[in-house]
Amino acid sequence: MSLSRRQFFKASGIALCASSLPFSARAAGPGTPLPVPPLIESRRGQPLFLTMQRSHWSFDGSSKAQVWGFNGLYLGPTVRVWSGDDVKLIYSNRLNEPVAMTVSGLQVPGALMGGAARMMSPGVDWSPVIPIRQAAATCWYHANTPNRMAPHVYNGLAGMWLVEDEVSKSLPIPKHYGVDDFPLIIQDKRLDNFGSPEYDPPGEGGFIGDTLLVNGVQNPFLEVSRGWVRLRLLNASNARRYQLRMSDARPFNVIASDQGFLPAPVVVEQLSLAPGERREVLIDMTQGDEVSITAGEAAGFVDRLRGIFEPSSILISTLILTLRPTGLLPLVTDNLPMRILADQIIPGTVSRTREFRLGDSTPGINGALWDMKRIDTQAQQGSFERWMIHSDIPQAFHIQGVMFLIKSVNGAQTMAEDRGWKDTVWIDGDVELLVSFTQSSSEHFPFVYYSQMLEMADRGTAGQMLVNPVL
Repeated sequence: MSLSRRQFFKASGIALCASSLPFSARAAGPGTPLPVPPLIESRRGQPLFLTMQRSHWSFDGSSKAQVWGFNGLYLGPTVRVWSGDDVKLIYSNRLNEPVAMTVSGLQVPGALMGGAARMMSPGVDWSPVIPIRQAAATCWYHANTPNRMAPHVYNGLAGMWLVEDEVSKSLPIPKHYGVDDFPLIIQDKRLDNFGSPEYDPPGEGGFIGDTLLVNGVQNPFLEVSRGWVRLRLLNASNARRYQLRMSDARPFNVIASDQGFLPAPVVVEQLSLAPGERREVLIDMTQGDEVSITAGEAAGFVDRLRGIFEPSSILISTLILTLRPTGLLPLVTDNLPMRILADQIIPGTVSRTREFRLGDSTPGINGALWDMKRIDTQAQQGSFERWMIHSDIPQAFHIQGVMFLIKSVNGAQTMAEDRGWKDTVWIDGDVELLVSFTQSSSEHFPFVYYSQMLEMADRGTAGQMLVNPVL
């Protein structure tokens, strides 16, 4: 393989520097200020506008690449809505190909969930009125265009969607957006020599990049006050799962999962984050020491050199975020609340058990590829079912329109941070779920359950579900 002039100098520079500086020292520069997406809210009937369009963004701090996003941004603004409100949402497609949108984690009927039945052609709008009737939660909106979800999300069609309620409003935890409450949208990409994202889906499995981005930038830092800081974590990567740690072994205080608050804070030193999964954590910055959040081991010199010649799946840098305390007065310095919610209890009996086997080298669920004209599963609104899900290759799995509790993982008890209500789960072997069908759907507007390894979903690892309404 021949090298371009730029690649030659890049390889030579790595080789010359390798013997003089350790990699950690080279990576630990000043970094980039964390971009905080603007906040848009729907109060007193004010509509929310989300316009899908092309834009330009710098991933490497220098050259700008052509990207997709919402409202002129890469990715999109953070949407905040309140339980009890009816939200007018106006999607506008100003791209040159059809797009379907959804909000993962939102508890709404199938007709409002988006997806294939709500495909927007170029120049077309979709304006649903969405009733918000669920507990506070960190959700996310994103493209789920049939057979094109992976490239559309990779291009930038994703953003965070926050539901607030009276509980979240009253808890003594950080809740001032952009001050002590921050969204972190984590992705991996592969950038070319000019800082533009490359996307070449593999023949099997999902796309894995070598460049870690948070809110669209590398190696970000955030100046915070010396108090509690709340981070809302979203893994918007196509396939990569992350194992997060603090650089000084400081713990994460996990307070919420996909569908909202845990019964009580859970203290962990390591935190997993699967594709499509969301978690909320509190970090204690009262001692005034700088700390970084990392995601595993970074590529060494040989791996980085090899990555110049061929695509690499090893991250060049694993830095998620550096928190730098300042002299700002903290807004929350109290101790963590001992309890947040009552324990999660299934208020009913399990009506039936189902088994699902996700495809590995061959896509599909239970041997069948997704078919828009076929209903694969029927359930009853208000019921509970036991779902046994198996996968030979590790991948995340998402179910629209429901919330579930993880009963067991490979026969073992669920980790404490995973005992709240969820809608996305990591499957590596066998997982047992207790699924609550809170919403109804129809044949024309079914819910979809699918692999959150987006390339697998695009190849057909998905199914459609009809949830019959309560009469």
